[in-house]
Amino acid sequence: MDETNEIKKDIMPFITEKFSITEENLSIKAEQVDGMTNKNFHVTFFDTTNPDKKCDILYRKYGKVLDSTDHKPELYIMEFFSSKNEGPKVLYSSEKFRIVEYINNSTIIPLELRYDKKVLNEVNIILGKYSLISNIYKYSISSDLKIESFIKCDNEEKFIFPSIFDIYEKMLVKSKEKYNIFNKKFTEHFTKKNELNENLKNMKTKFDNYLNNHRKIFMSLFPKNGLFILCHNDCQRWNFLFTNIESNLMIIDHEYASMCLPGLDLCNYMNENSYYFYEDGKYECKKDEINFGFYYDQYLKYVDEFIKLNKDRINIDENKEFLELIKTKKYYINLHSINNIFWFLFCVINLDFENEFIKKTDHYFQYGYDRICYSELAQRTIELYDN
Repeated sequence: MDETNEIKKDIMPFITEKFSITEENLSIKAEQVDGMTNKNFHVTFFDTTNPDKKCDILYRKYGKVLDSTDHKPELYIMEFFSSKNEGPKVLYSSEKFRIVEYINNSTIIPLELRYDKKVLNEVNIILGKYSLISNIYKYSISSDLKIESFIKCDNEEKFIFPSIFDIYEKMLVKSKEKYNIFNKKFTEHFTKKNELNENLKNMKTKFDNYLNNHRKIFMSLFPKNGLFILCHNDCQRWNFLFTNIESNLMIIDHEYASMCLPGLDLCNYMNENSYYFYEDGKYECKKDEINFGFYYDQYLKYVDEFIKLNKDRINIDENKEFLELIKTKKYYINLHSINNIFWFLFCVINLDFENEFIKKTDHYFQYGYDRICYSELAQRTIELYDN
């Protein structure tokens, strides 16, 4: 079954109920628009007895980075933003796909506007609102690098979201499973071909080291105690839509949303701008564009906005030390390191030996290596501050 027929089969109950169009009279056109994990299609359909009345929806078929993904948190966030007319409405949802409102004349943040101050201010405002969706928690990490306590700061009853550590543990398990398969093929191929050059050998050594010691590295980067707020955790220009309503931004794709550190999302947006995926399938990391100081003023604006929005929900005096910490350059740069080490696992999960080294159609080996290098650069920068 081709994808258009599969989409038609999935959306037919929704169309019949909502628009009273029968299958015999349905004409449908589906065009894939984007998506690294999930498949998104702009679907136009109409009743052949009334062809002038066309309708548009966005059909999203869930991918499978993790073996089990609970979409309830994501749907809750979408409803929060759509109720304020700041996000697309969910029209239909199932375990395998969902149908959402198609935002006409919308586009992702264009590459040339990714550093635009007006755009960055809009991103800050949206991320500030994100923190209002959930409760705020105080956490502490024990000496053996495990969560020791997780205490709610405010008395409001809100939707309970997973923590970043819940998602992290699932990704770590999945990445080790996938890497075992990749590693076996890698070893077999390069043993036979004897083509393992020094550069590739060094990259592979880094991969092995970071994956084998990943939990220790990841947890050691976290402040040992502080605050957890709701974060998008995949904040990048591809997940923001410019709309035709005064060019306001909408944030989309909330499947990795979880409780995490204040400021992480903005740093995610910042460092994602160094990774380029072109329409022709090429990829590169522009290391010369990594500039921790460039965004720091914008980051401080985010922190001020976060504190202002949540001053009645957190005890400012009780959390003064952490609120001062998150304003420091050291904390800010460390967020870049945490983010890249986390998303290194995504690269490992998507490794496919045949694609990486034979077809050369995917770039996750290089992408994962670049994530490691970015994180190491952040840590070296912090050492310079310490010295």
